[in-house]
Amino acid sequence: MAKRDRTERLLADWDLVFDALSDSSRRYVLQYLYERPDPVSTRELALALACRTTDRAPDNIDVQIVEQAEVGFVHVHLPKLEAADLVEWSGDQVTLTDHAETLPLFTPSYRGVVRPEETGEE
Repeated sequence: MAKRDRTERLLADWDLVFDALSDSSRRYVLQYLYERPDPVSTRELALALACRTTDRAPDNIDVQIVEQAEVGFVHVHLPKLEAADLVEWSGDQVTLTDHAETLPLFTPSYRGVVRPEETGEE
């Protein structure tokens, strides 16, 4: 019985990870955090997401778009990433967890899982 409980718990943990990775914005956030050694504010992450989704430079993005991105990030994406133990969220600061860094998400062979390779096509 204990072995079955442990197996079910492991599967539930992986379900949370796969659910977190199912959205391209969350995968982008993981890559963004991986490339920065220090904690990142939710506002900075919202700006990065807004730049990505609008394909605009940070100086050319309307404040409302950044605020909308921050609301979605804080209320939808961040809780899923935290539930999967991929990020730590304290106040307005976000970092990758040790658990996230142990997953093969950032190795060369799996890099496309988190951030698809550029195809060069337009």
